Amino acid sequence: MKKQKFVLAEASLDEINKQLRINMFTIVMLILVLFMNIAQFMRDYSLLYGVLIAIMAFFLFVMAKSRTLLTMRKQELTR
Repeated sequence: MKKQKFVLAEASLDEINKQLRINMFTIVMLILVLFMNIAQFMRDYSLLYGVLIAIMAFFLFVMAKSRTLLTMRKQELTR
């Protein structure tokens, strides 16, 4: 069985909706981990948690940008 890759340009509306749900779940998980890292950083003032906060903030930014792209593609398909 050949595994199908997700290509945004060829995606149907159902596939985009599925990706948007996955994206939202990932964003929520990133926010939870980010807040846990912030709480741990405030308690310990560790460089490790500071770096983890920066990494999680970067991943959150990337996920927000991908959500924007998915939303734009969904709007194009619904027109």
